[in-house]
Formats: sequence, C-alpha cells, structure tokens
Amino acid sequence: MRLAKTFITAVMAVLLMTSAYAIAGPQHTGVVLEAASGGGYTYLKVDENGNTFWIAGPEAQVSTGATVSFSEQIWMPNFTSKALNRTFEKILFVDGISVGSSKPSPAKASPTERTQAAPAGPAKAASAYTIQEIFSRKYELNGEPVKVRGNVVKVTENVMSRTWVHIKDGTGTSGSDTLIFRSKDDSAAVGSVVTAEGVLETDKDFGFGYFYSVIVEEANFSE
Repeated sequence: MRLAKTFITAVMAVLLMTSAYAIAGPQHTGVVLEAASGGGYTYLKVDENGNTFWIAGPEAQVSTGATVSFSEQIWMPNFTSKALNRTFEKILFVDGISVGSSKPSPAKASPTERTQAAPAGPAKAASAYTIQEIFSRKYELNGEPVKVRGNVVKVTENVMSRTWVHIKDGTGTSGSDTLIFRSKDDSAAVGSVVTAEGVLETDKDFGFGYFYSVIVEEANFSE
C-alpha cells in the first residue's frame, strides 16, 4: 500500500510541474479488454459504454472480460512504462481497481488503527511566523504547527485530493517568499488576506526529482 501511495503521489507531483492535467475523482465502471502488469502496477484497457481507454493502478489480479470499477486520479499524456516497454498516448491513473460492478470505497481504519492514530493529548497551538522565518528555521520547525498571516496569491484545487493555497507575506527572497498550505477540506480566495495554520513538513519528496523544501499540511484558513 505504501508503494502504491508513493507511486500516485509521485505522478501527481509531476502534474504540478508540467503540462499534464488533473481531474477530480469521477468514478467509472468498464469491461477489461486487455490486461498487463509490471513494476508493481496493473495496466488495463477498458471499455466503458463504447469508450475505450487505458488505466493504471496498484497491482491487482484482473482477467480480460472482468468488470472493474475505479475512481479517477489523474490523466497523463505520452506516459512511458519502462516495465512494459510501452508508451501510452493517454492513460488514466486510478487510486484502486475493484473487480466487479461495485464501485471502490475508501479503506476504513480498524478499531486498533483508530486507537493508535488518536492523539495522545491536546494538540499544540500554532506559533506565528513570517515566511522568511519558516524557511530559515525549517528543520527546527519540521513537524510543528505553524501560523502565517499573508496574501493568497494562487489556489489550486483537487490535486492529490487536496487544495493547495499559495501565500506571500512580503518576506523572503525569490524561491523562498511563497509558502504552500495543503488542505483536505478548507480553502481561501485569491486576493484575500488570511491567517493560515497547519503542520510544517520539510523536504517533501514527490519523486521524479521534484520536491518541496517546505510545505504545510493539514491546513486551515481564517480571515
């Protein structure tokens, strides 16, 4: 499962840096026309009501003729699979492949997992910093809750199931004057001035040579 998440995360990162385009989570059901596996992933050519296309996802046991369901993550053009030695003109990466007519549902944590994930005590309060301070103290603040007051200069929605909010506060230099906050269920408007809070992470590696030296997860925003 960790390998699958790393794979999808890496591909998503490429979209943030290239001209590939993201699509937010519609679900599909189709019949498998061709199937192949390689490098830990399964590639399927599916027919959905006469529309045929290729998908790729975590490795699964699927035979031709089977009915599969899946949710969109991202489309990528001209993707080359080294394991299959094949380039796909366009392929849809999915978060999972469910064999049968039912649509895949998110995995639920077991009672044990939920107990282990529960916080041991009250959450730490976020401390206020400038963006310049955060970049200069990034390793010291790694894993800590942080707060920044600044201008929202860019918002990207539905990428890796998160909203990416870019904030500037007038501090820092080129390359380290914008801080990205990622949120699952909150957002902010471009041009607004907000207080953004979240947990700082450093050297966030999305693979393919792309990474963020500083990024803030689990973000929320207030004016």
